[in-house]
Amino acid sequence: MSEAEDYPAVICDDFVRGPTHMYNDGPSVFWDMKSNRQIIDGLPYSIVVSADAAADIFSVLPEDAATAGAAIAYDANVAERALAVAAALRGRQFRCLGEIEIDASERRKKPESVTALQRRLLALGADRATILVAVGGGALTDLAGFAAAAYMRGIRWLPVATTVLGMVDATIGSKTGVNLPEGKNLVGAFWDPVGVLADLKALQTLPLSERKNGMAEIIKAGVIASPMLVESARRHDLTSGADRWEHLIVQAARIKTGIVRSDPRERGARASLNLGHTFGHALERASNYRVSHGAAVAMGLRAAGVLARDRTGWSLDDHRAVLRALRHAKLPLRFPPTVAHDAILQAMASDKKRSGGELTFVLPVRLGEVRVGLSAPEDAVRAAIAECAANPGKNDW
Repeated sequence: MSEAEDYPAVICDDFVRGPTHMYNDGPSVFWDMKSNRQIIDGLPYSIVVSADAAADIFSVLPEDAATAGAAIAYDANVAERALAVAAALRGRQFRCLGEIEIDASERRKKPESVTALQRRLLALGADRATILVAVGGGALTDLAGFAAAAYMRGIRWLPVATTVLGMVDATIGSKTGVNLPEGKNLVGAFWDPVGVLADLKALQTLPLSERKNGMAEIIKAGVIASPMLVESARRHDLTSGADRWEHLIVQAARIKTGIVRSDPRERGARASLNLGHTFGHALERASNYRVSHGAAVAMGLRAAGVLARDRTGWSLDDHRAVLRALRHAKLPLRFPPTVAHDAILQAMASDKKRSGGELTFVLPVRLGEVRVGLSAPEDAVRAAIAECAANPGKNDW
């Protein structure tokens, strides 16, 4: 094993409950009691966790939005929320060019879909002043953000996240992009939005499968930066209402915001957010995206722990704590038998996190601390895959 010397351990203190607490010099969270929304600062744009995006969208749009015009791209699964946003804009006499429905999924998150969206924007008369409002989950906002970054050399955009995964991960940090046949998110751009809006009202109709997907990213954030968040996730009821999800969402979003602020273009500490994703992305690709992102991240977190066992001092107690949280969220821990181990390794070969021809990993050291830029030989990676395919995680040590 070799270790990149310029990738120090990433250590973040536990959060403390309360809307205005700050850890170290991390991003602050403000609770607007009048509108019942929480605002996370720390990036060039604000992240607003809203009870109703249709009511709060005006708080994140720029001053010229009414005359500049907006086009709304939305995931077909959340048409009701997108049309509510469109109605709110028109009700305030905003120039709304039209709505574009997209069948958004990882399989359809590809360059051809970006081109199709851009041609729809052109047909609606979108120009360089137009704001693209993207309403949906992570696949939709990834695709729409990249379309905005390239359309007429870049137009403004606003992601409105309607899934837990989108609220805590996909919309934060300005990453946009699409997949190629060779792997996930291989084509994309960093493109700042004008703001981020998390629509808690969308959780009312969010399927259990999507709640589980988002919980995998919340647990990941806890492993990186907050043992307390891992424990909170372990006790959380997946079927609870938006008011019970809000605290978890705000804290996970705040952790990611703090890490992104310290390293906006992923040259160091931000790579910690890839914990579980080298294995996870490979599982998604090798399964032709039949394995969901959240399920893949859950299995990837377990595999990263197995790989860390002899490399970072990752303890059995911490490993079990993570697995308990993942099991409580009803996330899978055993690699599916239908996905060949060689296919997973082949998918890893095109992973954009490779360095100098070697696979690099983010590995846990203890709850709240990870190390990035660690390489491992193929035989060790293959052994970790085999172990995670052989049992559901009860005998990892």
